[in-house]
Amino acid sequence: MSDRRKMLEQCPSSHDEIAPARLESAAGKVYWRSLDQLAGSGEFKDFLQREFPAYASELLDGSRRHFLRIMGASLALAGAASVPGCRRPENHIIAYNKQPEVVVPGMALFYATAMPLPGGGCEGLLAETFEGRPTKLEGNPLHPVNLGKSSLASQSSVLDLYDPDRDPAVYAALAAERGQTLAATPWAEFVAFSQEHFGGFDATQGDGLAFLVEKATSPSRDAIRDRILKKWPKAKWHAYEAIDNENAMEGLRAAFGSAMRETLELAGAKVIVSFDRDFLGGEGCTLGEARGYAAGRYSGGTAPGRAASDSEMSRLYVVEPMMTLTGGQ
Repeated sequence: MSDRRKMLEQCPSSHDEIAPARLESAAGKVYWRSLDQLAGSGEFKDFLQREFPAYASELLDGSRRHFLRIMGASLALAGAASVPGCRRPENHIIAYNKQPEVVVPGMALFYATAMPLPGGGCEGLLAETFEGRPTKLEGNPLHPVNLGKSSLASQSSVLDLYDPDRDPAVYAALAAERGQTLAATPWAEFVAFSQEHFGGFDATQGDGLAFLVEKATSPSRDAIRDRILKKWPKAKWHAYEAIDNENAMEGLRAAFGSAMRETLELAGAKVIVSFDRDFLGGEGCTLGEARGYAAGRYSGGTAPGRAASDSEMSRLYVVEPMMTLTGGQ
């Protein structure tokens, strides 16, 4: 008896010679794969032939070692043909040539750092590193702003270190697609350019020269600013932020006589009223305000900024033209 005949006897529902008369005489409920099986069409018979290909049983002939030899050779050929086209090339990054004494492979090493915030200020962070490679950022519990927590921006900033688009070759390829040439500018060329364009301001002490920079808290940049203004006393230095709450800043200037930025103490507030101010969704120092708001909502015991006997949860009222994260609370 052939292998195909044995297979069809074990699975009579797939027999390509089943006639409607035989199906009608069957006892109980009868099920078909499709109407083509019921009609015995040629397309269904071809499908059965493809489902059970000829000579498939020959793989089982011989010893187990013969079968493994055939399958191993097939997998090896398939892997050799597909792996180079499916995997990205491996680029090894060398963190250091000589391993420092404080680095133990497999054990994390933490460094205290900070990340500047838009408009000024910074977040105090702890960077987790493995063999010189930073992998995770968390809030520094000793920092007065973070107090052990971190924002969405700081959590995602570590991904920029491993962005493949940072490769200069990628930038060069993108520039070539636009018909441009991207090349590094030598330092000597920049010195020649600066002497040609800024050398004339030495006689006028910087009169007519202005620097437009983003708002940032940076001692290094402040030192550069002081050196520039010392060299050119009449030069102008303007810090500007493309997205800034200028109305609030002007109101604080009118109230206190100088430019200031408010800091909301929400931990001890019993009632909070917000007029079109999304203090939890990106306006101001969101991390510190979010922690203060959460402390005011905490009623299960002692929370930062609240007395031990104060267990009443704060109330929030929001008036705004559109739904914000603060209004969704």
